[in-house]
Amino acid sequence: TALVLGATAAALVGLYLGYSWEDIEKGMMDGIKNGLGACIILIVIGMVVGTWILSGTIQTMIYYGLKLLTPQIFVPVAFLLCSLTSVLIGSSFGTIATMGIVLMGVAEGLGVPRAITAGAIVAGAMFGDKVSPLSDSTNLTAAMTGTKLFDHVRSMLYVSGPGMIISLIIYGFVGRNYAAVGNVNLETVDSILSTLSSNFNISLVTLVPAAIVIILSVLKVPAIAALMISFISAGISSIFTQGASLAGIIEVGANGFVSNTGHELIDKLLTQGGINSMMSTVAIIMAGTAMGGILEKCGILQVLLETLMKYIKKPRDLILASLASAYVMLLATGEMMVSIIVPGRTLEPAFREMKIHTSVLSRTLETGATLMCGALPWGVASVYAQNVLGVGLEYIPYCYLPFIAPIIAIIYAFVGFATFPAESEES
Repeated sequence: TALVLGATAAALVGLYLGYSWEDIEKGMMDGIKNGLGACIILIVIGMVVGTWILSGTIQTMIYYGLKLLTPQIFVPVAFLLCSLTSVLIGSSFGTIATMGIVLMGVAEGLGVPRAITAGAIVAGAMFGDKVSPLSDSTNLTAAMTGTKLFDHVRSMLYVSGPGMIISLIIYGFVGRNYAAVGNVNLETVDSILSTLSSNFNISLVTLVPAAIVIILSVLKVPAIAALMISFISAGISSIFTQGASLAGIIEVGANGFVSNTGHELIDKLLTQGGINSMMSTVAIIMAGTAMGGILEKCGILQVLLETLMKYIKKPRDLILASLASAYVMLLATGEMMVSIIVPGRTLEPAFREMKIHTSVLSRTLETGATLMCGALPWGVASVYAQNVLGVGLEYIPYCYLPFIAPIIAIIYAFVGFATFPAESEES
């Protein structure tokens, strides 16, 4: 709604500046065209998530991940499990509301403080969301900056990867202080493992669709082609491993998988996917690109950019300005989507002018807007996590990744590391 109102306001300003409605409409249509690629990817992603669950891919990863839970390494494993779940389902909110609740219950049995557990859960969920090609915000960021999806994911790993490793080490040290020495209550985990194994065929064969996406991403196969191949392989796998039918595959691709195991948390986690589940995000992209197209047509973004470029002389300055823009928008709105859309549409031409790969812009915006949204007290993701996990702001000091990642990004900007040239985008 906010983006639609923003597009309406931009149109009214354009009319006030003397532009005809035909000009404004053309700008809006041109802007939407820029986001159609991301919309198609999101539609395919809805199909992929549904068939991954139908084939048992996600269930298998969760099953073996929960097997790793032991008191001595609970905190780092909780971080990894939430990262993995978020990568697989492409949703930090979905991960917090499912795997997060499970881990909070386990933490009670182990005597691990709720604040530390919640910090690891939120940090892991946000990390997985940012490097998942199935994530709506990841696709939105790529679309708003004119970056190919897998280029954005690979670039994001340069910042989030080291941040994740550092966070994991810290969680390892913190978690050692709370290793349980008495009775350990893992009843929740045992019930989940039992439900998964009794309702689905858990086997390594079901991991093939996920492996295909990773391999094709490394080979730089275009995102739509890679995801479609994964969808087809997951559909075939579901027939042989879970006894699915062709009609079932088509139904799941359109409307998503509906889990009926009787286990509330599992059913909530596995009821995902389908084209219809992506329509709200497609609408956000269309509204955002429409607003951006009007602002570009009316020259408003150009004025903002020219004003900014007076103070920017080096790639370092541009990257730091991008990070600062994301933070300013996030602090003002608490909403990561708006904090990505406006700076993304404004700064993309500057990166092209300086011949810097737009994936540097996209990862910088994600580092500032999306990761920090989980640690900003009034951020949408933070408020959601507090309500779902039943914690207060005390979890934020233990949510390390949103604070580590921008430091890494700033260091990269000063030393020039991973500031990819635009020529690599053309090749």
